[in-house]
Amino acid sequence: MELVSLASINLMKDKNKQLSRPALEIVAARFRALSDASRLQILQYLFKGECSVQELCQLSKLSQANVSKHLSVLSEQGIVQKRRQGLFVYYSIGDSSIYELCDIVCGAVGKRYGQVMKEFSGR
Repeated sequence: MELVSLASINLMKDKNKQLSRPALEIVAARFRALSDASRLQILQYLFKGECSVQELCQLSKLSQANVSKHLSVLSEQGIVQKRRQGLFVYYSIGDSSIYELCDIVCGAVGKRYGQVMKEFSGR
């Protein structure tokens, strides 16, 4: 894959410019990392602050192997970061833009859900 500058990815805001295929692949990988409900659940816990893998297992009711797999995917995309302290690994949000992205998506889903509910209730 050719190197893609962050500036070219920021062009997505300009509706008249098109991203290259390699840039689109990078964007798609980020969205794939966010396309799993368990990963979104883990992110919700991390929005509240740093957690160890064990804490995330207890909160999410997922196995350690499953949590570790999901954290690996999120880490590969730079969404979360980790730090070691003794035998434990602690995770936190590594890219603060994820807060805004989640707010935008959840707001749009909430708005759409409200519209759907109005349609079902006949209002």
